Amino acid sequence: MRRLSRTLVCIGLVFNFSVALSAIAAVAPDTSPNSAIQLVLRTQAARIRAADDPKGWWHDTKEREWSVQRPTEPGVLDTTHTFVVKYKINGTVVATWHVDTRTGIAVVVP
Repeated sequence: MRRLSRTLVCIGLVFNFSVALSAIAAVAPDTSPNSAIQLVLRTQAARIRAADDPKGWWHDTKEREWSVQRPTEPGVLDTTHTFVVKYKINGTVVATWHVDTRTGIAVVVP
């Protein structure tokens, strides 16, 4: 009987720990570079399509590359939620965005 009660206590602790972790994840904002790319893909689809060659993108074999980095320019104090996202086709940058994942805004850099 004692072994069963220890097993139940362990199961209860694991359950409580997993619930606590999911609650923390729900409250804490995602500050990963992945979230910056997801934000650009979600909000800038028209700009991404415009950057591609509209005539031949169905069958082209050009390399697409996404890059993300935190800005380090003067005047930027907190880069926790800010990123620069670049979209390249065959090694040429065709679109760049300044992204703030806290506000959910992606601004095209001219």
